[in-house]
Amino acid sequence: MTREEAYDAVIRAVEATKPGVSSKVKETTDLIEDGILDSLDSMNLLFELETQRGAKLVAIDETFSDFRVRRLVDILVDA
Repeated sequence: MTREEAYDAVIRAVEATKPGVSSKVKETTDLIEDGILDSLDSMNLLFELETQRGAKLVAIDETFSDFRVRRLVDILVDA
């Protein structure tokens, strides 16, 4: 997956998780720190990303807490 495809996947996941906020999201956005998502939304976002990929993302486990868009893109590219 390219970085562009991964970024698009993150945006789709954000929109599926919390409709109407994806226009506020850039690659430098921290989805939690910037108030885009709350903790429950963040878990739904991770589920949505794995659903889109059709597989578990090994970099994401129960301790995952880095919700910077850039980091999520990196994970998808490396998956």
